[in-house]
Amino acid sequence: MVYGNRITVQGLAKDWESFNVYFTGHGRGHPSAVLFEPKEDGRAVIADRWWKVEQYEILTDLIDSIQRQLPIGFYYPRLLELVGPDNIPYAYVFTSWDHVPVKLVDERTLFVYDMPLPPYLAIDGRDGFRERRPR
Repeated sequence: MVYGNRITVQGLAKDWESFNVYFTGHGRGHPSAVLFEPKEDGRAVIADRWWKVEQYEILTDLIDSIQRQLPIGFYYPRLLELVGPDNIPYAYVFTSWDHVPVKLVDERTLFVYDMPLPPYLAIDGRDGFRERRPR
């Protein structure tokens, strides 16, 4: 997790062209996370089921949508830092979740699983997860 004023989501957004930027969730209207992967750092992030963000306006809409998500228990908007075993960051994730599901593939590659729903759609208000029924 990133604390204090060291790195902020606003700073990442301002410098967004230095990153490969992706988002996941229930479409653009209900994002669960925005991922910032530094370009040309010699590391790779494989973002499974994440969409690439190619316009600044879309990025600011996604960030605004996550910032407006109401806190549910321990779930509130925050910036997380994904670090490898050598304590060097692979990416930054802005989300209301308290975790990001990842798997280290090798010393230079991190696999980031999708986060299909933001907390306000996934949690039923009684601190339990909603049942996901097949469509």
